[in-house]
Amino acid sequence: MSKVIEFPQAPEAVVVNEEFFEKFADAALLMMCFESVADAVEVVGDGVKIHDRDEIHVKLIEACMALAVLFRRRTGHDVQQVSADHLDEERRCLLAGEVARLLIPIKASPINPLPASAFASLSDHALAQVSFNYASRVSDHIKGNCPTVIELDLAQTHSMDAMNALSVLISRLAPTALQGKPVSADKISVPGPETLQ
Repeated sequence: MSKVIEFPQAPEAVVVNEEFFEKFADAALLMMCFESVADAVEVVGDGVKIHDRDEIHVKLIEACMALAVLFRRRTGHDVQQVSADHLDEERRCLLAGEVARLLIPIKASPINPLPASAFASLSDHALAQVSFNYASRVSDHIKGNCPTVIELDLAQTHSMDAMNALSVLISRLAPTALQGKPVSADKISVPGPETLQ
């Protein structure tokens, strides 16, 4: 009978890059960034220097990666490329004596809402149901802690679909003279609590 010594296997190395931070919700990324920066502020406040690759420096690098992930989620663009474009624009404007306009690009939504005419053939009850369904989808898309660009696009598109369906329903239920006309921009709100008796 032989005795076999089983050595524990070394744990797999975790590569910390932007892809690593993709799995975290926005709130978790923001908290991590805040804690990293707060630690750095505290260390500098105590008179300690931050050295290359020390714990605080690594935390700041991780915070940059997390912020890059957040930026990409919100805009659909790479933060380093946008930053490089801003630097080029600042240099160009400095040489030309102009004021730099540093715009942050937002990708256009690939999803288009349905036109109001798509809802015209539905009954009043179906319009109300469709409007409710779209509004509930908007709520679902926004409810999460970390809506991505596509979730925000869906929320925006579904809200437009809900408004279009409601505008058709409102037009139908309006007095006869107003039927078939587009819903006006006038907003009708629930009365505030001070007006209720």
